[in-house]
Amino acid sequence: MSSVTTVTAGKQKRTAVIFPKEQRILQQLGENIRLAMKRRKITQAMIADRTGLSKPTLRNIERGESTVSIGHYLRVLAVLGLADDLAKVASDDEMGRKVQDIELLSRAKSVTKRTPSPVPTPTDKRHRMTPKHDGKKSTAIQPKEARSSTLKSLIGSAMKKAKEQRRESVKSTLPNRESDGDDT
Repeated sequence: MSSVTTVTAGKQKRTAVIFPKEQRILQQLGENIRLAMKRRKITQAMIADRTGLSKPTLRNIERGESTVSIGHYLRVLAVLGLADDLAKVASDDEMGRKVQDIELLSRAKSVTKRTPSPVPTPTDKRHRMTPKHDGKKSTAIQPKEARSSTLKSLIGSAMKKAKEQRRESVKSTLPNRESDGDDT
């Protein structure tokens, strides 16, 4: 784990704590940038001219130093035509989707287990009937209780349908008893 604190003009500048695994990732990024520069036959001087960064900063980027701002890394990637790659970071969040799926499944189970809440009365201000411009009456806001009961019924019917489909698939795999000719 490395943490760098520098003092510039009497002010102390803090930087992030970087763990060894994270440092290796930054070093890999720096190496990838260096290789991209070589493949394109672009020198540090050319990158410095196009980005406005100093050569020592470019060397730090190629080494994957954590003290260089992500904005500087982005400028170099943009000159190399690789800036869009940075936008792909964390776009395929597999762990986040798993956590979200678990949360959604647990919410669905808790919704089906709860008892239905009472339906709001028309005197409740949030759910009062309001006239439309054409003179017909309609609810301005769908009550939260109605939305949750609709959700409950949708989840319940989906669960029933899935259960029936499982039963049907099990029945189709079992041998037909009527065709055995054994009516004992």
